Amino acid sequence: MKKPNIGITIGDYNGIGPEVALKSLQNKDILKMCNPFLIASKAVISSLNIQIDKRVHVIESNCEVRLDPGKPTIHSGIASLEYISKGINLVNKNEINCLVTAPISKTAISLAGSKFKGHTDLLQKAFKKEVVVMAFFSEYFNVSLATIHIPINKISKSISIELITQQIDIINNFLKNYLKKKSPNIGICGLNPHASEDGNIGTEDLSIISPAVKILKSKGVSIDGPYPADTLFVESNRRKFDIIHAIYHDQGLVPFKMVAFDKGVNVTLNLPFIRTSPDHGTAYDIAWKNMASPTSMEQAIFLAIKFYNSSTS
Repeated sequence: MKKPNIGITIGDYNGIGPEVALKSLQNKDILKMCNPFLIASKAVISSLNIQIDKRVHVIESNCEVRLDPGKPTIHSGIASLEYISKGINLVNKNEINCLVTAPISKTAISLAGSKFKGHTDLLQKAFKKEVVVMAFFSEYFNVSLATIHIPINKISKSISIELITQQIDIINNFLKNYLKKKSPNIGICGLNPHASEDGNIGTEDLSIISPAVKILKSKGVSIDGPYPADTLFVESNRRKFDIIHAIYHDQGLVPFKMVAFDKGVNVTLNLPFIRTSPDHGTAYDIAWKNMASPTSMEQAIFLAIKFYNSSTS
């Protein structure tokens, strides 16, 4: 089987991204299973003083580096965007099969002039996708999000029957194609407490989520809900599903990160290539202190390899 070419960005260089990326590339299994392309600045690599295996292809960025560990800056934001841009170019040239991205700072890229809130919407725009889905995978359970980085007071107006059905179609097809599930079991959370209790606590579960579920069921999708989120994530319940679709960010990610923070992987669904990322952030508080664990980054690389191999088998 042909080994995939995996592009790996170092993220915000003032965070833990460079450390976890380089530590991951010391993993012998990763080096055996793929051809890694490290997208980074030479000055950052040399400052870390972590040896790079000769099997790692280094794609250098010439953007200005002003190290200020633990702080989001305009320079780290510019560099973060440059690394992503180089990754996109490698994908477009078919030089890499997958892109694994280390964490970036929304503050830093905003200082650099970006209007994007993170990797997901940036990649969505770059590859002209009307809808993408942010999902998280782990050995414990998988979760996806209907809405991502928006204020709580905008969630209700940001969801619709059409959006939910589009997202579940994407999720269903992804699980079929990459996890080889013939008929994936999908659970969906209600937006309101107790999934609204028949409309007594809000109306969105009855007017948006339930109709979307009915449409999806009519198309043969194995989906159930909306369920109250406070009980859906109980282990005995969540194990009934291949993935749980949460309606907003913290609804899905609080339970996920409680059990899978070190091993969880962020995956963007519906891109024309495989994109993964560790499920943690820049962790400025421990940046450049040689304290960061590469486990989630390693899992992001391993999962990209798994999905690639599954798609080509």
